[in-house]
Amino acid sequence: MFDSFLHNHQSELDSFMEDKAIQDLEDAGIYPVPDNDEILERLYEEVKDEFPDAPDTVIEYITQKRFDNLPEPGDYDD
Repeated sequence: MFDSFLHNHQSELDSFMEDKAIQDLEDAGIYPVPDNDEILERLYEEVKDEFPDAPDTVIEYITQKRFDNLPEPGDYDD
């Protein structure tokens, strides 16, 4: 009976354990959640330096596009 339970629920258990491990690392400060505000500010300054005469709305648009194109945490193998 236990084998059929594992057969039917193994992927869910694996996902749960993986999420728990990531949460433990985040709680310990080893795998921190990125500070999106800090990243956006840095990108904004980079775009502003690259296009100093552009209106703020254009700088904000380009900044958001660059932010949207950043890889998700953990997607660095691509």
